[in-house]
Amino acid sequence: MSYQRFSYAPPTAGKHSVGIAGDFSSWEIISMEEKGGVHYLALELPPGVYQYKFVVDGSWILDENNPKKVPDGFGGYNSLLVVEPVTEVITWEDIMAELANKTPEKFYQFFRSKENSYELRFFWYPELSDAIYLLYNNQQIQLAHIGQTPLYEVFYCLFEHCGIFTFRLKIQYQNMFLFFGAEGFSEAEEDITPIEIELKAISIFSIPDWVGHSIIYQIFPDRFYNGNKDNDPDFREWYYEDCRTPPSSSKILSPEKEYYHMVDDWYDINGLKQSPWQKKGVPDFYSFYGGDIAGVKQKLDYLLDLGINVIYFNPLWQAKSNHKYDSADYHSIDPHFATTQEMIDFVKLAHEKGIRIILDVAFNHTGETFWAFRDCVEKGPKSPYWNWYDWKKWPLPKPLPPDFNPKDYYQCWWGIKDMPDLNYDLALPHPEENAVRNIKEAHPNAALVDYLMSTVRWWLIDIGIDGFRLDVPDEVPFWFWELFRKEVKKAKPDAWIVGEIWYEARQWVSPLYFDSVMNYAFFKNPVIEFFILSLLNKEEFCRKIESGLALYPFHSLKAMMNLLGSHDTPRIFEISKGDVKRLKLAIAFQMCFIGAPHIYYGDEIAMEGGKDPDNRRPFNWNWENNPVAGDLRNFYKELISIRKAHPTLCEGHFAFIPAPDKIIAFQRELKGEKILVFLNTEAESIAIDIPESSILLLGKIAERNYILPHSALILSELK
Repeated sequence: MSYQRFSYAPPTAGKHSVGIAGDFSSWEIISMEEKGGVHYLALELPPGVYQYKFVVDGSWILDENNPKKVPDGFGGYNSLLVVEPVTEVITWEDIMAELANKTPEKFYQFFRSKENSYELRFFWYPELSDAIYLLYNNQQIQLAHIGQTPLYEVFYCLFEHCGIFTFRLKIQYQNMFLFFGAEGFSEAEEDITPIEIELKAISIFSIPDWVGHSIIYQIFPDRFYNGNKDNDPDFREWYYEDCRTPPSSSKILSPEKEYYHMVDDWYDINGLKQSPWQKKGVPDFYSFYGGDIAGVKQKLDYLLDLGINVIYFNPLWQAKSNHKYDSADYHSIDPHFATTQEMIDFVKLAHEKGIRIILDVAFNHTGETFWAFRDCVEKGPKSPYWNWYDWKKWPLPKPLPPDFNPKDYYQCWWGIKDMPDLNYDLALPHPEENAVRNIKEAHPNAALVDYLMSTVRWWLIDIGIDGFRLDVPDEVPFWFWELFRKEVKKAKPDAWIVGEIWYEARQWVSPLYFDSVMNYAFFKNPVIEFFILSLLNKEEFCRKIESGLALYPFHSLKAMMNLLGSHDTPRIFEISKGDVKRLKLAIAFQMCFIGAPHIYYGDEIAMEGGKDPDNRRPFNWNWENNPVAGDLRNFYKELISIRKAHPTLCEGHFAFIPAPDKIIAFQRELKGEKILVFLNTEAESIAIDIPESSILLLGKIAERNYILPHSALILSELK
């Protein structure tokens, strides 16, 4: 651990609210102390890589004293802090003295994935073991290294057992042995009493097996393909009444003025960078292109040829916006995407072709067009749905003035008037309600909860989808997600629940809440920062990856959604500035890493796009005319094919292996197969040794003394 000191001096005098938020605080704001006009904070942080920002009077800004920065995923940047590990060498003698003060329970942990399937994790001091063995039933099983915390290396093994589990551990270091049992550690094996664990007391954390074998393809429905022009948006719905008339060609709209409209030319993307009706720098957030479910159906062969087997849809329910996070009705299919029957038929067809469907759902907020919210607007406190929202003042002014501040009237997401927050706890305001875990300590809004549970059943049973991606779930109470999980698994036991958490998520990834999360913190961020932006060195990258592997159960790691980009981030081809070689290294790592690879529609054909809404361009169906797009798509196809042909890449153990400085090398191992991956991040070629028994999976030539150019090499070594 080391102290890191942060300081911020406001450019203007007067009283300011200054805080800091980052990976080290799970992005909760920590207040900074003011002395002499300068705001200070000292934090004791373990070694690691951290993103952060100052929060000054509500605005999020960079640390100008720190030149190191990384993209924040929203078109801006976060400051980047690298805390180096302490260089003090800890000896075996130091450890022996320290162990006397440690309780045995600090060193191990169990997870249960199925009825008789378990994982043991053991935490030990870095570089002070040559091998660690599990001793039980007259067996000796070597534990494998899985990751590292700031203080410990993490080892694990998977095993099957029923009944009482009686075990000890043996640590081998050079010519010394240390044994671990119920009373702690001893150098004498005969002094160690085995630990007895009632394994059945451990809750089963069941995660669908199919997720780890998934190749996920995310579709933003309005922008994939227009397969049925008859259902194109015509803006006849009541909620477009005041925002569908085109402005005069010479008129510049005020920033709060909405103009919803169709773009007739699928390939006209100019407005996504600059609205013709707004001042310079303001894009068009209100355009539609007509993508629909019929379009996805017509392009299923394209998706199957690519090799995907899961479609993750952004919201499909009826809503005013093109992104549909502002729901007007959770129990609906937007009529400009499909009818209810067309959606049911599409899901059945996808299943027949081996493709599962998961849906993006936003249960933190609805839209202002949502039927219950409209009833509140009309009737006020007399509405039966009044307490579904956190109201502060009523009625709303008619019409809404240009300077309308929705937060003066109701709680809403990020202060956006179109997204009023739902009120889950009748005793606590938003966001205080979110931290409550025990439902007995809450005053649940029963009518709201019952309605949302009916929504779960409608999508899973009536429509037939296979799981949910949860939008901003950290802004919803824990106790609700516990009820949600029970309802999901009751309706469809093998449904997948994946949360959108941008930071460390152990408190959500559990048998109570989510199967896994979108792996922003421990996959997307370090992969882009290392392979594409060169902001991390090899040691920092490996440490960040291994810190993520140390957090979650092994079977949950296999279900992590490993993304390189999404509808919330700039496109990876944009970030790479067209450097396809570096981009391919990131993709190769993604396809060979533990977890489910995710492809944001169009990334496979090198589509460009900056921050929202430019990252949501219509799919370029002229991609075959672009050699770069064709080459990149073929690269994706080849890697997907390799992954699907080798269960080792989906289920096998992961470990970095020694390699020259500029090469990332790792292996995946399962039963009789070991797959070796070498990724050369340097422009010049580097010599590597290849085992004689290797079979080439990706590459041109594989000789024992192989010269690896700036590229990826994947081999399968048979045991």
